[in-house]
Amino acid sequence: DGNYIISLGQLCRWMGAKAEELGVEIYPGFAASEVLYNEDKTAVRGIATRDMGIDKNGKPKETFERGVELRARQTLFAEGARGSCSESLISHFNLRKGKSEQTYGLGIKEVWEIPE
Repeated sequence: DGNYIISLGQLCRWMGAKAEELGVEIYPGFAASEVLYNEDKTAVRGIATRDMGIDKNGKPKETFERGVELRARQTLFAEGARGSCSESLISHFNLRKGKSEQTYGLGIKEVWEIPE
């Protein structure tokens, strides 16, 4: 009673639609490759995406697209605690100073067989 089973993918799509209704711009499929800072490096101003369509030798393919800079008043980093941009921010702003080390654990999922 009071519990729900939902699709995480459907929940994310629903939340994305609600955010876009409020004017949030969401760019799925474009991985951030670097953090952009203001001129004096005291604030985040957005992210840059990586060039796409590069072959294994580093040469542009027919599908080449130059990466872009996405600048914003607010930038949300949702790549996890060990993402490359998160690590860059933690290092740049010294966010771990005086903090305990991160700890990790394994999660266990259960599958229950319920009689019909």
